[in-house]
Amino acid sequence: MTALYLYAITDRPEAPVPAEPGLESASLLNIPHQDIAAVVSPLSTTEVLPAEDNLWRHEAVVEALMADRAVLPVRFGAVLASESAVLAVLATHDANFVASLDRVRDRVELGLRVLWDDNQRPATNNAQRSSSSSGRSYLLARLEEERQVRTWRQRAEALATEFHTPLTQLAAESTRQVLATPRLLLTAAYLVERDRMAAFQREVEALSAAYPALRFLCTGPWPPYSFVTATVVKADREERKDAYV
Repeated sequence: MTALYLYAITDRPEAPVPAEPGLESASLLNIPHQDIAAVVSPLSTTEVLPAEDNLWRHEAVVEALMADRAVLPVRFGAVLASESAVLAVLATHDANFVASLDRVRDRVELGLRVLWDDNQRPATNNAQRSSSSSGRSYLLARLEEERQVRTWRQRAEALATEFHTPLTQLAAESTRQVLATPRLLLTAAYLVERDRMAAFQREVEALSAAYPALRFLCTGPWPPYSFVTATVVKADREERKDAYV
């Protein structure tokens, strides 16, 4: 029996699927359910390896879909046993899918990474913390190191807020992480109305000019991966693995 690979849930069950080929060069199929649909393609296996070609093929399909419809992108690797299993997923999660599609309709995800110099991070004073140091010297060195790290993190948070705040005013929703690595000052994602994309990108350019010591990397538009949190459970009794959208 042929399995089905699931790419996305969309809000236009009547719309033709793109000509973009799916995994294994298979044609895309639309499986409608009331006001939503699942976009799938036939698959000769029940498990897909996360090889680079497969990952890019999955992403290309989702991006082709978002050109003319609202999309809930499914995380890579969701394989269901049959069309009836796909329909069971759509029926079970219909209300959640409809609400999530309303949330992302006419919006795209824009990503932002802001880099700063590695030397911004306080250096560990290994000499002060060597085994030959007295207990008091060791404790004082630890306290000073922790104070410097705390000051460094506070500075990073304040600086990230300075340029994250004006960008949130151009977005419907946003997420952010400060200091994911010492070099990566800010990692953020913004859910932006399509007609505000140009204004958002202009704001990033203005911030880059205002903070010449930092490097701003804006990417997208992407499918709204960072803003969709519904979970789809396979309707196959033999394999109870999770797939996420």
